[in-house]
Amino acid sequence: MKRTAFNIIGSGILLSGLLLAGCNKMLDIKDPINSITTNQVFQSDEQASIALNGLYSYLINGGVNESNSEDMLGADLYSAGGITVAAAHSADELYHPALGGDYLYYVETTNKITLQNLGYSTKIWRSAFKGVFNANALIQGTRAATSKQYTPEYRKRVLGEALAVRAMSFFYLVNIFEKIPLALSIDHNDTQGLPSATPAAVYQQIINDLEEASGYLSENYEGNNVERIRINKWYVEAMLARVYLYTKDYEKAWQHANAVIGRTDLFQLEPLNNVFTIASKEVIFQLKQNNTMITRGNATPEEFVLSNRYLTPMLLNAFETGDNRKTAWTLPVDGGLPGSFAAKYKINRSNFAFNGYRSEYYVVMRLAEMYLVRAEANMLRNAANKNATIDDLNTIRRRAGLNDLPYTLTDQQTIDAIAQERRIELFAEWGHRWMDLKRTNKATDILGAISYKQPWSAHELLYPIPPEEIRYANNLSQNEGY
Repeated sequence: MKRTAFNIIGSGILLSGLLLAGCNKMLDIKDPINSITTNQVFQSDEQASIALNGLYSYLINGGVNESNSEDMLGADLYSAGGITVAAAHSADELYHPALGGDYLYYVETTNKITLQNLGYSTKIWRSAFKGVFNANALIQGTRAATSKQYTPEYRKRVLGEALAVRAMSFFYLVNIFEKIPLALSIDHNDTQGLPSATPAAVYQQIINDLEEASGYLSENYEGNNVERIRINKWYVEAMLARVYLYTKDYEKAWQHANAVIGRTDLFQLEPLNNVFTIASKEVIFQLKQNNTMITRGNATPEEFVLSNRYLTPMLLNAFETGDNRKTAWTLPVDGGLPGSFAAKYKINRSNFAFNGYRSEYYVVMRLAEMYLVRAEANMLRNAANKNATIDDLNTIRRRAGLNDLPYTLTDQQTIDAIAQERRIELFAEWGHRWMDLKRTNKATDILGAISYKQPWSAHELLYPIPPEEIRYANNLSQNEGY
């Protein structure tokens, strides 16, 4: 059914999809499958938990429409690697040495996305809006539910986790596309004529969702969240720190990052080879992938895709001599042209096992980013905090085996050092590099100087709104240049 991404499915089908994702079978209900009502899905904690499980399952395992093949899910689903892989090609992290037109990411790599060749942009748009709508279904259903068997305590948990997922989805949508509709309902009548919202309005909704979620969620990792595979208050705090950094509210960015770092009973930096393991205390939130896919088994969807994507010479040359992140987090590409791929996760296409043990899950947020957010926010809120900024950078550098930066750095050298540490620590991870270049106004200077991105055009710092979305919802406007 071809509709706009925010009109893809009605509430009944959407809720049934969440239930299917959560338990692989429908609940025993009397009404037809295409008329599931809010009261039927949200009549008890148990039934709401199945729908909540479905929300998470979609983020990492997708649904029936997310990928043409199991092994490409990490490219096709925004929250399972799609953001990482597409944005890393649009930036200066990934490329193919041959730069041939048959390369899957040719248009992202060479700055040649057009309305006739959209690359992976449509898949990111659709899967991210599916994440929004799945969250909306839980939010709307929970707020409308009347059953006494759906307890106030569990309602808060469902609301908090769903609000945080919606905020996450909106965050990537506004950074990748900017001109997005602010869809807050699953009702077609509410969403069919939505215009493009301003980025400020989207960010305010993200903040509102996260602030509300914070009041509902536990501060602990307990029960079925000991593996940190469910959102709790600390993911919300970390996301707020990131969002406030992006919106230039440096005081609040510092406060939220500092709060996360301060919970040393929960979080600590791990040795490089332990960062992405299931028991890592550096993890704030991670997604647990299905391990029964024949073509990728226990590998994370992202790493399966990344393990035959080449890191650019620009990135590899940016590592300082002696930086252990280069040896721990990259590996030679097997066969083909010489080069290296990102190997933060150790299970990849060369060693995965069908139904094998998952020694690592897919990390969505981790502590190292909070040190980098606190460092940048500290410096930008007041340059007098330079020494504290350098202390945070040195904490990250020591873990990588590098010498400390001196306090004698100038203000500009300190700002440059922040950018360098973010580039190396967060490479090939959730689009950080591309979004950092854009938000710091460095994208044209750096990306515009790359030979294979010529002729350079800054309009491709935003992906195009899929044309069919504009045709079906003509209040949306296309990004400039497309």
